[in-house]
Amino acid sequence: MTTPEQAGPVARLLRYANEVHGLAGRCGRQDLAEVLAASAARWKDECTDIVVAGAQKRGKSRLLNTLVGHPDLLPVDADVATNCFLSLRRGPRLTAVVHRNTGTGLVETPITVKSIPDYASMRGDAGKRRDVVSVDITLDNPLLDGLRLLDTPGVDSLTVGHRQVTVAMLQRADALLFTLSAQDQPVLRHELEFLAEAAERVQAIVFVLTKVEDSTNWRSLQEENQARLRTFVTEAIAADPGRAATLSPLLRAPWIPVSSKLAEAAAAKRREGRAERADALRARSGMDVLERHLRGFAEGRESARGATVVSAALSVLNALATGAQDDVAAGSDDAGDVTARLAELDAELAALGELVARRRAGAVANTFLGREVGGIVAARVAEIRQPYENAIATLKKQEQIDRYMAELPESVQRSLEAAWSQIVFDVEKLARTTLDAFARDLGLGPVELSADRSGMPNLSQVQVKGDQAADAPVDVDMVRDVLPSISMAASFGGLAAAMLGPIGFLLVAPAIGASIFLGRRSLEKVQRNQAAIRGALRDQFSVVAREMTLDLERMVATWRVGVEQAADDSLTRRRKELESRRAELKSASARSAADRQKSRQSGQDRISAINTLTRRGHALREELATAVAALGAAPAAAPAPVS
Repeated sequence: MTTPEQAGPVARLLRYANEVHGLAGRCGRQDLAEVLAASAARWKDECTDIVVAGAQKRGKSRLLNTLVGHPDLLPVDADVATNCFLSLRRGPRLTAVVHRNTGTGLVETPITVKSIPDYASMRGDAGKRRDVVSVDITLDNPLLDGLRLLDTPGVDSLTVGHRQVTVAMLQRADALLFTLSAQDQPVLRHELEFLAEAAERVQAIVFVLTKVEDSTNWRSLQEENQARLRTFVTEAIAADPGRAATLSPLLRAPWIPVSSKLAEAAAAKRREGRAERADALRARSGMDVLERHLRGFAEGRESARGATVVSAALSVLNALATGAQDDVAAGSDDAGDVTARLAELDAELAALGELVARRRAGAVANTFLGREVGGIVAARVAEIRQPYENAIATLKKQEQIDRYMAELPESVQRSLEAAWSQIVFDVEKLARTTLDAFARDLGLGPVELSADRSGMPNLSQVQVKGDQAADAPVDVDMVRDVLPSISMAASFGGLAAAMLGPIGFLLVAPAIGASIFLGRRSLEKVQRNQAAIRGALRDQFSVVAREMTLDLERMVATWRVGVEQAADDSLTRRRKELESRRAELKSASARSAADRQKSRQSGQDRISAINTLTRRGHALREELATAVAALGAAPAAAPAPVS
């Protein structure tokens, strides 16, 4: 890591963080000091982590493929799998390693580059991607020197697991590339909410507008996106002025229009030796501008990383201020100050008691989540079964049935796998909505649901078979089968006799009778097989629905218990903190006048120091924001061509 200038913002940031850390230690809040130490732990990491995020179909993966010069490296048009991210960093050769959570720790497994979609894509093999945490890819590209690019799941808010993984990745991010598409709808509310959450953790944010090659109105779309962002930020700050420091920088973040398609065309022209045309296409693609920002982040990682440290420091100062205010109240000569402070704490404890009661009522309501799962599964399974019922009705010949039966098991399996993805989506959406409301009612943050068991349950028992007795010898009923055939044969034979004479009757009647008899038996065989297939489908889909429901009920129960346990832990922790503050306040107020005077002076001194450090923290954040904004503005040395 480069040594920061003593008068520069990075050097002042380090001194500032040390001061806040020391103040927390002197106040006896080692827990808060550790929060700040953990935030600064990555300071010496020589690799800049850049998270690439956005909703599905916004062009993230193709953008990354283009940046590293491998158009087919990451799966395009298929979202990254839930609970998984892809890491691209520089290495001597092209390799891929899967990191899988086995319950006893992470296990690394080398894989072929071509098999990456099987492990990391929602379109991949459900069995292979189960428990995959990340796929680490190395390749020799100078752009990645000192950089690590992290491709994340879509941040669509209704895809439980996706958003949580991406938000978790922001904890280690030095910068964020947020993708929007010039061929898609403007930025949506849930994307703006994600950006607001990201701005709390990351200061270096760049908006990348992809797919501008075929869009004639990308400029107007970009302006609309910027207007929506401006409206969102303005309304959020009006509702909570305290968010201005973190949300305002979003309005100053750069917007870079790019085209992966034009960049790929430029590379093709360069291979053909048409350098002038290649340069023109490359300039139009916008990739050079984006790469300049990436290199700027790598070279100025301390400035980009500083926002995380400042945010942690301000959070620590806010917590320290509460204790200092208690000491000032306890040391006051006016007994009314202590009484007022105790009344505030009693009111908070009473409100906490109401939250506990609401928690119990909410937990009762949450128990009905599992019951709703069965309805979701039944509706989806019936939806995919109906086309098979319709297709069976069109089978009129035995060879059609035989051909259909040969293809049926694999077709059903594919349909079930597709239905499973949609069912999990529906169940996660229901759980997310319900449990988020439960947590919000208790004053908690958004829930984090991990779909560890979202892999499709084992459905190897699905064996759809036709009528096993259809080809076996059958008894002939004289009344039901033979007599109608003889009667119809005699009628047609009489007609033949009238036209051809007696010989016509002798030749035609038996043939017609046999044909009618065999046709009737064949038709009944087809009908029996149709009925058998329908029955088998109903039975097997019923088994499938039962297995899916059981698996999802367990998953929902795990989520519910986890969220409720987190709520209990939070409520208990808050109660202990309030009761401890109340006891300390009463004890301090009972001390001698000299001790109370000393306590009051100590509290006032700390409040003064906290206020000064808080103002310095906000000023540093603004200064770092200016430094971050300049990182990609100055021309950087262009990376060498990828071999």
